[in-house]
Order: sequence, then C-alpha cells, then structure tokens
Amino acid sequence: MASLLYSLLPYHPFKALYVFLVALSISVRAPFWLLYLIPRFLRQHPSWTLRQSFMMKLFSVASHHTSLVRQHPHWSLLPGAEKDRYERISPSQKDIYRGVLNDKEIKPVEVGGTWYPTVYKSTTDAECKAVILHLHGGAFVVGDGRQADLGHGAALLTSHTDSYVFGLQYRISSNPGCRFPAALQDAVTAYHSLLSRGIPASSIILSGDSAGGNLIIALLRYITEHPDVLPKPKAALLWCPWVDPAACLQPYACSSNRNARTDFLQDAFGEWGVRAYAPAPLVDARAPYISPVDHPFRCAGVPMWVQFGEVEILADSIVRFAAGMRGVEGNEVEVHEDKGAPHDIFLLGALLGFRDATEKMAGAMGEWVRGKMGD
Repeated sequence: MASLLYSLLPYHPFKALYVFLVALSISVRAPFWLLYLIPRFLRQHPSWTLRQSFMMKLFSVASHHTSLVRQHPHWSLLPGAEKDRYERISPSQKDIYRGVLNDKEIKPVEVGGTWYPTVYKSTTDAECKAVILHLHGGAFVVGDGRQADLGHGAALLTSHTDSYVFGLQYRISSNPGCRFPAALQDAVTAYHSLLSRGIPASSIILSGDSAGGNLIIALLRYITEHPDVLPKPKAALLWCPWVDPAACLQPYACSSNRNARTDFLQDAFGEWGVRAYAPAPLVDARAPYISPVDHPFRCAGVPMWVQFGEVEILADSIVRFAAGMRGVEGNEVEVHEDKGAPHDIFLLGALLGFRDATEKMAGAMGEWVRGKMGD
C-alpha cells in the first residue's frame, strides 16, 4: 500500500496535497528541531554552529520530500529575470556529436545559459583572465544555471578569478526525452559555441558542481577521446563531483554511508537522479561516461582542481576518483578538502551557513587558477 501511495505522489492532486501536508509538518516541527540542536553535543558535527545544524536538518528533510514528489523547475529558453545576460545557443552544424553522443533518440537541441557578471564582451578585455563554462548540480533532475540557482557559485568564480562565467542551462532528465546523453550533448554545444565566438581553448576553464562535475568529467573524456573534434581547455574545476551515480541504485546508499549524519543527500534524491539520467536498460549507469569513479583516463595538459567536503557522503568516492586520475601518467590533479563541510558548499554554502568556509575554499581555488593561467 505504501509503495502505491508513493507512486501517486508525482501527480496532481496527490502532489499538491502532499506538499501542503509536508510544509505544514515542517512548520510545526522546525521549532523543536531548533531547541533540540541548542546543546552542541546533539548537533550533527561538533564544529557546526546552531544555524548550520538547523539549516542542514531543514534542507535534508526538504530534499527528501522534493525527491518523492519529483518536483523540478520548468525548463524554458525565455530570458526571464536574467534579461540580456541570457543567451540562446543553437547546436553546431559541424560533425562534433560522435560516439556516445550519436544517439538514435536523443539529438542536440537549442539550449541557453546565463552570463556572469555581465555578457561576455571580447577576448581583448584586459580585465578578463578566463572564461569559465559552468555546469550546475542537481542530480541531473533539478537546477537551471540561472541567477536564483547559480548566483552564489557564479559570484565566487567571478570574484576570485576575474573571469566571465557562462552558466549553462542543460537539459535535465526529469523532463521527458532528456536522458543521457542529452546533458552531455548540451555541454559539447556550449563549449563549441565559446570556441566559435573566438575564445581560445587556452582561455577556457570548465567547471561543475555535483552532477555538473560529473558532466565536466564526461566532457573531458569526450574531448580526449575525440581530439580532432574539440581542443582541450585550460583547466577544470570539480566541486564535489558526483562520480558514482550507479552506487545510488543500491538500497540505502546514502543513509548507510559513514557520513550520512553530516550531509543532506538522501537515498530518494540520488535514486531519482540516476534512474532518470541513465534509465535501464537503455543506459548502463556503471559505464565510464556515467560513473567515472573507477574509470580513470589520460587528460594530460588539463590540470584538475577537485574539491570535496570532509563530512559529505560523496567524500570516499571522490578521493578514489582523484587517486585513480593521479595514477595516470601526465595527469595533474589538485585535491582540496574542506574540513567539517557537507556536500556542495560551492552552490549552497551561503544558504546552509557555511559562508566563511566557502570563501576560504574559493580563495584557494582562485590562487590555483591564477597560477595555471600564468603558465
């Protein structure tokens, strides 16, 4: 009976009723959570403030229920609040969608993205040290790279690197017909578009958080496997990359993790994401382009910055991935661990109360980027 009820939640009127009841329940329980977390020894982590502990609890519960109702943003190519900072991109007419991108059902389409802090001007802009192509997180099923979604992360990138940032609104798999390789096709479209407008590959840095980090790894793999299609970028920034989506197909993958108490990632969210992005039997979630954790590849000439939170659920898999990449001759991998941090403070640090840790992390990244751009 319970499974039948859960299967009805993504549909109205069951969705609306469930959302109302959850919101009512959280509003009633939230004050008790706050009181419970006042003693430091009852908090999820001894170094966390009351605000951090409360927001992590709140976000964890909200994330779980959002996953059950399959709540996701409407995907639109209209400019919206971003106005002239939003740019639409047509798929390339050149033969750049090969191999895994040449799918019988999923085809390249027009996509869009938002420029930060302003629309890109030209390669002669003396103040611009790089152009960063960023792919947002959200387990492949939520997020859009617009101001409300990526604003905090984009501000970190622009303020610490003096760069333009293009936040791509790739197709999310919670929408029909947007399974793998749709998002990767969009990433290739966006990267090729930057090159086509005269930005040299040596001035482009690829960046992605969580599922977006997974896509950046896939894009780098595609570039190295097809050197005649696209040139290598200058560097890559991977923020808490989701390198093992296939693991979320196992029961209690998140809740049984050693860091389950100190992270907001939920079993339902991860399972929703991987089943939508890599639906069996059409797509194998264990394949290198989906779960790269144990599939290192040679990416010489593209130094990688790999960041993760000490107490996040993805920590062990990220360390394993970085070690594997380091073990390949010619690869350069810089690993940055944030003590006491949960998943993806790049995107959510300000919301969850980890602003200081986020700024410190971004400062270290900026120093690393400046060093690479000076090479």
